[in-house]
Amino acid sequence: MMPNLSHIFTLFAFLFLTSWMLLRQIPQNASNHKPYEPISESSVYSELAFLSDDAVIQRTSDCASYFEFMKGAFPRKSRLSDNNTFPLAFAISAHFQVGILELFLATSFDPLDSYCIHVDAKADEKVTKAVDQMVKCYEWKHPKATIFTVDDPISVFWGHFSVLEADLKCMQLLRTRNAHWNLLINPAGTELPLKPMPEIRKHLEKFPNGIVDSFPLPEDIKKLPPGNIVLRKGSKNVALSREVLDFFLDDPFSQIFLEWLQDTAVPDEHFYSTIITLFNNGTRDLDNVSLYKGCVRLSWWFDHNCKGKNVREICNFGLEDLPRLHQNEYCLFANKFNLDVDPIAPMEHALYLLNV
Repeated sequence: MMPNLSHIFTLFAFLFLTSWMLLRQIPQNASNHKPYEPISESSVYSELAFLSDDAVIQRTSDCASYFEFMKGAFPRKSRLSDNNTFPLAFAISAHFQVGILELFLATSFDPLDSYCIHVDAKADEKVTKAVDQMVKCYEWKHPKATIFTVDDPISVFWGHFSVLEADLKCMQLLRTRNAHWNLLINPAGTELPLKPMPEIRKHLEKFPNGIVDSFPLPEDIKKLPPGNIVLRKGSKNVALSREVLDFFLDDPFSQIFLEWLQDTAVPDEHFYSTIITLFNNGTRDLDNVSLYKGCVRLSWWFDHNCKGKNVREICNFGLEDLPRLHQNEYCLFANKFNLDVDPIAPMEHALYLLNV
């Protein structure tokens, strides 16, 4: 009988990763040891291959083998759901490098949370297949969990209304698919948790209404929105309670503003930050409203200390960026990881999250 190729691949991957983790733990001379020292080109190639779309497709072709492999490759100190009294919902937008999304789920998945994944309609066929198979495996492992992909995805373009539209599609679905989450968060597929999920939950419990950044814009802006709405700017990434989410999706002013935003640049940086000021009856005193405190996503813009690579003015993390990244105590998720820049950085960070 011919051996099952997927089993052979899984075994090979497991042996490779186990050996790699053991090598990373070998004690070195303290005077010569440099944390996060450069890795050889062959190791980088191996990590890139391990996190490739093809590798994810192979791993998820047999769900039972997949979770046995993941259990050994990414062991957790405890089962997250044992202490999950604050379930979350995630609206995730992905378009490439499914290996990062795999690490996101490996480090944070909890069957009491809810997950909607919007895969860019123009994404490579392998990306769509890898995400679909991974979601089906989680459904197989946790049949009562809420995890799904968007059936009618759109093509997403940076700086375009489609970025916001993809998030809103998942938000609409998440508020009807599961009634038991407290806050909804909208990470990109290039993000990973900055802290272990129990710490993130504990932090978010302090913000029952959520977290939305909102900052004033110069008064000399020529194109102003209708309805006397004061245009503001903030982060694309938010944490929303059900009440706040309902306001964003259903309020008449929100609908008017959404229509107006369709012809503007980076509307995702204006929608949440502007409409949230209407939620509290027009309150502008953001310093005294807990809703606006906190930091959902950490991004290093125009960072001259970036050890990875600055792409479109944002730091794509390298291995040597991790110590500084791990020092951040304020933000919850980190963007941006990029396998083409450094595939070892997200792997090391994932292991850090599970063993910190």
